[in-house]
Amino acid sequence: MGLSSTTDAQREAAWRAEFKRLGEQLVFDNVTQGAINNNEAKRQGALRWLSEQARSRRGREVRTRLVAWGTFFIAIATILVSAIGLLAVLRN
Repeated sequence: MGLSSTTDAQREAAWRAEFKRLGEQLVFDNVTQGAINNNEAKRQGALRWLSEQARSRRGREVRTRLVAWGTFFIAIATILVSAIGLLAVLRN
């Protein structure tokens, strides 16, 4: 049993390396077009890998969006502070 799980883990690691080399789009095409239907374990591994890639991409997109909004609000705050400072100087 331990040998089998080690072998399965090694096989999964080899598949993941192969998927990474092929790229997300090609792996997706292979799964959807049935290119790896003859090996159900590999097909399931490809589906898991694709799911992980999608989650990772969404996480990066969310972080990028948050940074963009933060930068926008900092720019607005800077403009407001500058305008208030300019008004204070002009009043004196």
